[in-house]
Order: sequence, then C-alpha cells, then structure tokens
Amino acid sequence: MFLSIEEAVNWITSQRNKEIGFDSFQRYLNENENHLDQLRILHVAGTNGKGSTVSMLASCLVEAGYKVGTFTSPHLYEHEDRIRMNGTQIPQSDFLRICNQNKEKWESYHLSMFEMDLDLASIWFVEQKTDIVILEAGLGGRLDSTNVIQNPLVSVIVSIGLDHMERLGDTEEKIAYEKAGIIKENGLVICGEKKLGCVEVIRNAAENKRAEFVSVKESKILTSSPLSFEYQNQQYELSSLASYQVSNACTAIETLLQCRDRNLLNITDTQLIQGIKKAHWAGRFDVVCTDPLTIVDGAHNAHGIKALKESASSLPRPLAVVFACLKDKDKEEMIKTLHDFADEFILTEFDFYRAMHVDDLVLSYPVKKEKDWKQAIKMAQSKKEGTVLITGSLYFISEVMAYFKAE
Repeated sequence: MFLSIEEAVNWITSQRNKEIGFDSFQRYLNENENHLDQLRILHVAGTNGKGSTVSMLASCLVEAGYKVGTFTSPHLYEHEDRIRMNGTQIPQSDFLRICNQNKEKWESYHLSMFEMDLDLASIWFVEQKTDIVILEAGLGGRLDSTNVIQNPLVSVIVSIGLDHMERLGDTEEKIAYEKAGIIKENGLVICGEKKLGCVEVIRNAAENKRAEFVSVKESKILTSSPLSFEYQNQQYELSSLASYQVSNACTAIETLLQCRDRNLLNITDTQLIQGIKKAHWAGRFDVVCTDPLTIVDGAHNAHGIKALKESASSLPRPLAVVFACLKDKDKEEMIKTLHDFADEFILTEFDFYRAMHVDDLVLSYPVKKEKDWKQAIKMAQSKKEGTVLITGSLYFISEVMAYFKAE
C-alpha cells in the first residue's frame, strides 16, 4: 500500500516502457469492470495540436454547462494533471486511493503506466458523474491504449506530421493510417488535416468503417493582436497569439457543430464563441515572463517547429531560442529551422531518460551549447530586450514551466 502520492506516482511511472498494442489492457477490461464503457467520450488523435484542441473542446463544453473530464499526456507540472475535471486536476487523495485499490489487479495484468493512468482516470470520471470525457490518444491511434473504447460520440483527427516514425511509419500517409485507426464502425470522424494524401487515407478508412467523414472547412484570420478569425461565417477570438492555434480552434468548433447537428450535445453559438476565447492550454506559445518577453512552446517535431516559426515571425527582435529535445526526434531539421531563424540559438539538455545530450550531437555548423538549461535560459534573458523562445520538447517545457512557476 502506498502511503504518499510520491510513492504511487513513482511506482506507476516505473511501468512506462511497454511494447505497442493493448492486448493485456483489453483483457483486463473484459475481465473487470470497464469504466470507459460507462462514459460519453470525444476521442482526439493527431501528431500536433491534440492538447490544444482538447482544451478548446473542454472550454466550450464547460461554457455550455457540462461537467467535462479530460485525459491528456504528458503532464505539465505534476503527473496527476493528466487527469482533469473542468480544468482542475484530480485531487491527490483520490489518485492515491484509486491507485491503492487497483494496484494488485494492475500488476497481475502487467499494465503500462499509460494504461494505469487511463483506467484510474475512467474510474474517477465515473465516480464524479462526468457528463463528457475528452480522451487524447497517446501514440498513434490504431494500437494506442485509448482505442479500447467502443462507441465514442466522435473521433477527431487534428493533424498529421512525421513523428514517432519508428512505430508509426516513415511517411505521412502511413502515419495517417495509424491515426485513422481510431475511427469506429458507423461512427463520425472530424478531419482537421489538409494535406491531400493524408486526407485521402483518412477518408478511405472512414468509408471502410461506414463512418461519416467531415473535413474542417477553411478559415480566415482577421486580426493578429488579439488573434481573431472567421469560421463558417462566424467570428471568433483566441487568447493565444499563436496563429497555428486557429486550425486547432476550427477543428474543435467543427466537432462541436457536428455533434450539435446530431443532437449529441447542446451548445449555443455564444457558448462556442466564449469557450474558444477563454480556452488556454499551458505550455503552448505561453508567456512566462515579460522582462524580457519569454515564451515557452511545446513544439516537439519538425512539423510543430515550422508552425511555431510562423507564429514567432512577429515577435520583438532580437530573438533568442533555447532548445532541448528528445534523442529520437528529427533533431537536425528542428535545430536548423530555428538556428537560421533566430538571432541567438542555445542548445541545451535536461534530465530525462529519453533526452538528447548536447555532446552527442554533431552539426555541420557551429552552435552555442550550454548543458545546464537553467543557465541557458539566464544567458538568453541577459540582454533584457527582444524575445526569448524556449522549445523543443513537451517534457522539457514541463520542467521549464515548473521552474518559472516557482520563480
């Protein structure tokens, strides 16, 4: 029995490594109470933008009066914040209690960290009589543990990019096929991706499942500060200044409009507008300091870095970038994009078993390196002018956000 939240989290996180697939988890759910089947779920997959889209969906539904549970990963401040109700993370007492109640069963089925988190979340959501749960897929879709769910209200595919290629495939079309694996028989799928090859893969997957396929329409940016846009003849405003968030917002809006049209959810136009405006997803183009202007962003692959670069083009110069990433990412392309764009570029590292070490990277051009990421941030901020942009990994951003929160 765990006596503290730290003991419970340490044990759960020690089970993080597991082969892809969810056979043992499915067997566990078949032979025990399946709380996931008791919930009304919106299932969200995609390479980038999943977390932001989940946040916008949740904000709109809370505005409409629903009790909304969200399950996302990785965490930002502490492990439990993967599981939230109306934006507030699960109480540590509930996390510890449910963990102690189920530890022996979880062990006997050899569940992974992600599966234990998901089961714990579903138990808590049922206890709390949650109206709607927004479930973010972890890795891919077809073989992701969240794909044990049977009848989501809707399957949402936000975007497709090259990431986790060792598991999902080495082309965007192959990755699209994996993401499209969340589409259910006779279900509804909302597609936010625009690349024709990927859209065709997702559309074909929907046809094979006799599911209804809905593509997110084009939008038009109206103003940049505040960031406002038009979608389906309706004007919306975002709290973020990141232009890449417009496509995520449109995916969330289209999802809720389609659910409303089918009487799956009740939400007004005004509630949609207010929900989009109030939505905030920490760690995405997030201002953590104003002297100098310091922004953290969880871009963690080449696709995300390119989108970040577009949003950062209007930031005050000089622009200093502090970058750290995981060793299994497309490091060279990410670094080159930011290095050529920034006035100052500092490569750093952080303490995580998958993190890249600066000494392991050999580039064809000189790059400023600083192993201590806190020192790297201080170096970047020392000029007291322009903008500091900190990015490269969601795990890195988690540590940086906690650092600035403590400061």
